[in-house]
Amino acid sequence: MIADQQHAAHDAIRLDSRARLRVDPLQQAQLQALMQPDGARFMRWVALHLAVWGAAAALIVFADSPWLQGLATLVLGSQLHAFTVLQHDCGHQSAFRSAAWNLWVGRLLAWFIVFPFSSFTECHKRHHRYLGDPQQDPDDWNYLAGVRWMFLRIALFVPRFTYFSLVRYGHAVRNRVMRELVFNVASMGLLCAIFVAFERLDVFLLIFAAPLLLLALVINPISRGYEHFPMATLPAEQDERLDLSRNTITVTSRVVGLLWANINYHVEHHVYPNVPFFNLPKLHGLLAHQSFQRDRWLLERLFSDPLPQPATPTAMDGRSI
Repeated sequence: MIADQQHAAHDAIRLDSRARLRVDPLQQAQLQALMQPDGARFMRWVALHLAVWGAAAALIVFADSPWLQGLATLVLGSQLHAFTVLQHDCGHQSAFRSAAWNLWVGRLLAWFIVFPFSSFTECHKRHHRYLGDPQQDPDDWNYLAGVRWMFLRIALFVPRFTYFSLVRYGHAVRNRVMRELVFNVASMGLLCAIFVAFERLDVFLLIFAAPLLLLALVINPISRGYEHFPMATLPAEQDERLDLSRNTITVTSRVVGLLWANINYHVEHHVYPNVPFFNLPKLHGLLAHQSFQRDRWLLERLFSDPLPQPATPTAMDGRSI
């Protein structure tokens, strides 16, 4: 009974903080326009990111310079994070109007990171619903031990999410995840065997394995860690961990948005998770009057005050690049 009352109280704080960050009622028509999926536009962005990935992979195959190959591997790691964000849009059903298209394009994009699409989707739904709840938000564990352990814990997110989706969310989810996991691992293993047969294991490692490690150990911890960085600085029992205006950060850099499909507009995404990624900068404009945490560039507060006050509308002027 006490636990139920506590969960209800936490829900009230969580929902109230989201309600306070809503778009002005006079802008509802603009909001509704931003929330419409646009499959053709989404696929153009997918094609662009795939083209960049393909160009970097080709550079590894044909370049003789280790420096160029190393640079291409960095680009591939960054593209894998973009693929992660794009499949995340499919999980929110915001990429296409068709559920089937969201499912299969999401699975394709998740294949590149050898991650079952349904694992991410099922865990991520709970992250949105229970943000800041140590028992029900699968991401909360990342922040509970503080900043020192945050990046290392986030590096484990793929195996953790896969495990949770196999044991926590019922037989239907488990079976779907198992099918995706088997296909991803088997097909990646077959691809590796083909490269070995052509005596180009080095190319496979540079195109597929090294970027995955870069994503898991560097890029993902930085990006995912910074989205909710304040949670690593707040005690588990503090109500501010449940307040979206205090536990989440929007990074206003358009460069980061271009690289990683606007996942840096993270407060906006949590307020309206059905808005497609390419409309998040416009949503940011609609929420300009709201008070929540905005940083100009990634990791900014690691080198300054770890928990500055939320920006005011006047303080935000000119903060995007």
